[in-house]
Amino acid sequence: MPDIKRFSALFPAMLVLAAAIAWQAGANTASQRPPAQPTAVATIDIVKIFEQLNERTVLENQLDERRKARQSQLEEVNRQIRAIQEDLETTLKPGTDAYKERVREFMEQRAVAEARRTALEQIISIDRGAVRRQLYEKMREAVTKIADRDSIDIVLFDDSGFEVPSNASDNDVFRAIVTKGVIYTHPTVDLTQRVITLMNNEYTAP
Repeated sequence: MPDIKRFSALFPAMLVLAAAIAWQAGANTASQRPPAQPTAVATIDIVKIFEQLNERTVLENQLDERRKARQSQLEEVNRQIRAIQEDLETTLKPGTDAYKERVREFMEQRAVAEARRTALEQIISIDRGAVRRQLYEKMREAVTKIADRDSIDIVLFDDSGFEVPSNASDNDVFRAIVTKGVIYTHPTVDLTQRVITLMNNEYTAP
């Protein structure tokens, strides 16, 4: 009977010891596994890619033509405003009904011009954003093709060339540092020119 009591008292300690032995065995096994294969990493300079795409030049020229067409509509309103101002300054007599009516027209046309100017800026910004998104999606496709072909696992945006600002506040300098994704990259892992070449070739291909 005393042996049973002694065994019961020692049983929790034996469980702890057994668990410790099992954990150590697992740790030893894990430390003995073969190392993972090296990960193939490459980088791209997105800014440089956008700057050298033939399609971007064509799309931005189209945007500029549409901007000029909308700008001409705004200029027509501005011409009406200048004509009203000329009447108020040289033709109509202040205080008359005709003068008051022309002042009302001036205020209306000025409000129309301001609204059109604001709308024009927003439309241009949205159009440019759509073009940039379109080119970005095509860039992703080109990067994927090159990465799949060359067995590259990860492609990073190389921002190592972006300088930390000088003569800036501590917050601005700190933000510029902590938001960096890449500190250094060797030129041999840069896919930028290959992506540009592939995208330009695909764009000009029949």
